[in-house]
Amino acid sequence: MPEFTGLERAVLTAICDEQPGIAGRLRGLLATARTLERDNTGHGFYTPFEVDRSLPYVDWPQRIVSGPNVEVNVASEILLMGFVLWFEDGYPNRLEGFQYGMRSGGHIDLKVADLSAIAWVRPVS
Repeated sequence: MPEFTGLERAVLTAICDEQPGIAGRLRGLLATARTLERDNTGHGFYTPFEVDRSLPYVDWPQRIVSGPNVEVNVASEILLMGFVLWFEDGYPNRLEGFQYGMRSGGHIDLKVADLSAIAWVRPVS
């Protein structure tokens, strides 16, 4: 079973930091996460995971928490990506990453990229 990549861990940490009202409970749930797979769509990825549902759920009014927009390094190219953390019944269950594109306006085919090698460069406001 794959583990979270360094980029995924950094994004999940940033999401927790950006949501102080739910950060403690969310961190506790994410500490129990077991990734199931990783779906590389070429434009982004989905990483579904399971958490311990015997722990209290997160009281959040929506099915998603918007994550940071981040510049990432993909094979020496800088790419702008956005992230969403999905919930089901109050439990986080999937991280989605998607690209906005490069500064030049182009895109990178992530199907040919090693997702585990994509590195966080800096957040973008």
